[in-house]
Amino acid sequence: MIALLATLSLPACSPQAVPDGRNLGGDPHLGMAIAQAKCAACHGGAGADAAPGVPSLNEQYPEYISKQLAAFAAPRGAPNHRESAVMAPIARALTDRDRGDVAAWYAVNWRKPLKSRNPANVALGEQLFLHGHPQDDLPACAACHRADANGIRPDFPNLASQDPAYIEYELKNWERLRGHRGKLMSIIAPRVKPEWAGPIAEYLAGRASRPVQ
Repeated sequence: MIALLATLSLPACSPQAVPDGRNLGGDPHLGMAIAQAKCAACHGGAGADAAPGVPSLNEQYPEYISKQLAAFAAPRGAPNHRESAVMAPIARALTDRDRGDVAAWYAVNWRKPLKSRNPANVALGEQLFLHGHPQDDLPACAACHRADANGIRPDFPNLASQDPAYIEYELKNWERLRGHRGKLMSIIAPRVKPEWAGPIAEYLAGRASRPVQ
């Protein structure tokens, strides 16, 4: 599901400051213009935070972003379809090349660390994330998202320093929003009790995100 605590941070927010030795799957310089026109108002970007309750896409694996954009653009009933009245028209207006460029742009931008909304929940969230809850057949989120919560490229997203309201909402509504037969999270998410979603989200907000490698 949702995983050595990283302290590495990027000294600047522009793609020019980032080494080009990574496979980004697109051109971040082209993606910047698209993102600023179509994405930044909600998702932020270099030097700008995402809106409350909206995920930050910075330092996210580009393959994961491209995959989600394709899912928003997919027709209803398609195996990979994701439902969103906001995202669907935006994603459908992008070409495959556009999606790759936008994903590359966000991948090279620094994700700002966040403060937990409720620090009292962090200890419980840490326990659940790192160790799960065996009594309820809930595996550790870290098994797929790593102990530092930075995920595993390309399919397990970086959850570190992510908006806690967004994480909590996604966990509580996974099956309705994103559930598909055979998907790993569709097996795990229903085992996350509603009262656990907030603590997990609070814990993740305080983890340090690291640049895409």
